Amino acid sequence: MRIKALLGLTILTLLIGCGSGETKGLVTGQVQLDGTPVEMGQIFFEPLDGDSPVGVGVIDHGSFRIDCIPGSYKVVITGTRKIPGAPPISNIPGEEIEARESIIPKKYNRETTLQQEVVAGKQTIDFSLKK
Repeated sequence: MRIKALLGLTILTLLIGCGSGETKGLVTGQVQLDGTPVEMGQIFFEPLDGDSPVGVGVIDHGSFRIDCIPGSYKVVITGTRKIPGAPPISNIPGEEIEARESIIPKKYNRETTLQQEVVAGKQTIDFSLKK
């Protein structure tokens, strides 16, 4: 259930976008952890100036896409993987959710020091994370 709520929030944020009517930068790229694409997660570009909207992208099999207003951002990355051999979680009759675990170290999310400059137009940025 929480995964559905999180995905719904992400989709809403993507539909709203990072700003209204301003020139945007399209950032695409890959997120890998120890050389392996992150299966599922989210990437957040949080403005360092505190004035611009946060950019949010879904990580799907390592790939992401974010539209943001050009500027300087703190980058927060989260990711999960399916727990091998774990039974599905079922809190609602007839609905099962695969058991997942967080795989991204907190140095890339809660304690991140990652920063990125976003420019107008398209740019590719890859994140090669290490445990």
